[in-house]
Amino acid sequence: MATELAAEALRTVGRGDAIPNDFVVPYYLDDLKRRISVARVADRLYAFDDLCTCADRSCPLSGGLLTGTTLMCQCHGSRFDLTTGAVINGPATKALHVYEVQDVDGSVQIRA
Repeated sequence: MATELAAEALRTVGRGDAIPNDFVVPYYLDDLKRRISVARVADRLYAFDDLCTCADRSCPLSGGLLTGTTLMCQCHGSRFDLTTGAVINGPATKALHVYEVQDVDGSVQIRA
């Protein structure tokens, strides 16, 4: 039960001013062995799994093209809606996992 509660707690991953508008920054959560990226669009934060779901090979979305709240994978061109994680067009068929994220007193916090 303590592990479940810990997994649900907000965790600080970095400084809010490290993520300018229209930019994506990747973070690695050592304890979860997971890459999560945070994007800032129109002063709003979005957090999602950094590795694209489009292929067996790991491709970091943090290196992709961000246009508004749409992120295109640099490897195969899949596009995702960062507000929901939904696939806009493939080859990916699986949505991204999105996370609750907020800027608290200048720190980016994610519930993961």
